[in-house]
Amino acid sequence: MRLNKVGTGLKQARNGRWPRQLCNAALAGVFLLTGCGFSETDRQRDRDENAANPGGLPSNKRPLSPVSKTGSFAAVTAEEGRAAEVGRDILLAGGNATDAAVAMYFALAVTLPSAASLGASGACVVHNEKTKKAEAFVFPPIAAPGAVKGTPFSVPVGVRAITLMHVRHGQLRWEQTVSPAERLARFGFPVSRALARDLQAGGALIGADAEARRIFGAAGEGTPLLQPELATVLGSIRQRGGAEFFQGALSRTFSEQVSQAGGSLPVDTLRNAVPISSAPQSVSHYRSRVHVAPAPAAGAAALAGWNGAPPAGGTPADSGGFAGFAAVDSKGGAAACELSMGQLFGARVVVPGSGIMLGSPNPEAASVSPLIIANPGNGEFTFAGAGGGGPNAAQAVGFVAREVIDNGKNLAAVLASRQAQGGFVNAIACPSGLRGSPEACRTGADPAGAGLSTLATE
Repeated sequence: MRLNKVGTGLKQARNGRWPRQLCNAALAGVFLLTGCGFSETDRQRDRDENAANPGGLPSNKRPLSPVSKTGSFAAVTAEEGRAAEVGRDILLAGGNATDAAVAMYFALAVTLPSAASLGASGACVVHNEKTKKAEAFVFPPIAAPGAVKGTPFSVPVGVRAITLMHVRHGQLRWEQTVSPAERLARFGFPVSRALARDLQAGGALIGADAEARRIFGAAGEGTPLLQPELATVLGSIRQRGGAEFFQGALSRTFSEQVSQAGGSLPVDTLRNAVPISSAPQSVSHYRSRVHVAPAPAAGAAALAGWNGAPPAGGTPADSGGFAGFAAVDSKGGAAACELSMGQLFGARVVVPGSGIMLGSPNPEAASVSPLIIANPGNGEFTFAGAGGGGPNAAQAVGFVAREVIDNGKNLAAVLASRQAQGGFVNAIACPSGLRGSPEACRTGADPAGAGLSTLATE
């Protein structure tokens, strides 16, 4: 396992492009993401498209069908419906699976902060259909130096991990992946069933925090929820890149806001807390590989489920502070992430002025792992999934994958029959391969949960 760190002294190369080695190494300083791998022609095309349609998303929702006229398949699934719609729209706008996952990460920070705020820890796995390789990004819970109001909280590392993931595997402009979440926070959205369920279960838990009460106190299913402070944070990240959050002016502002709330999060702590990027833990399955997140994430639990061990625990009543999402594009690229706040609503403290719900450094926060199955020989995709509802979700995902891929069962039937034992599962399955038999591909969100799965084919 290795840590990838970016160097300093970025220099622009000729012809408006950035050196590939800088784009690939950017764990810390992603200041101009639009320069990574794009020609001037590409950038002009993006400017033209954005001028016609700000944010880069289609103005009209195109009808969805199980398989397009060209026989392609693309899909997303997530713990909360509006985030899934954001991922779908990113795919329809020309993004790949990683772009969709990045957009869903930021959207969930707005629509389901009880399980997936910017303060969450987690793990992602990406299958790159071009390189035919997979990569894992793990951002485990790291306790901050000083508690807020006597409550321990974890250092927010997720933005840094997602930034690196986009640099390595994304293809859309960075701004396009962040702007949907910013709009949701700034202009508001009706509270979904997923968030309403968590507020009903955990509203009393956040009642001691004045800022959390101010933002969420009157929220109920269908009521509009605006988060202007969080929109400002997302706007800075959109404009200046993800590095702004952990080593730019925004990091200094956030550090000061934590201090004013009585906690301690020095800028150096934000700067030095780096995610782990490495090859995933994996096992063979015929010609394919089953990829899970390596330690300290819970890849071993996901593989236990894959080996046939059903997860313990009954049907969750709420997210439990865990959320999973996945995306697959029409070329066979895939990305899946599982996030955790450590417990429902994490540290149960919102940093004033930022709108960010802090995560808890509870050891259970590391009990996360998505799962992707793909063929390293030809890049063929078979399965992607991630779970929520509690720390046993990773094992639940592995168990569902085994039932669908190895035992030949229908995805919807498996999700319905298991009654969310051990956690909610959100998955996308192509048992015969996405390229080989796209008509057999299916996407599903656990019917016992409150998420959404949807196609993105045209």
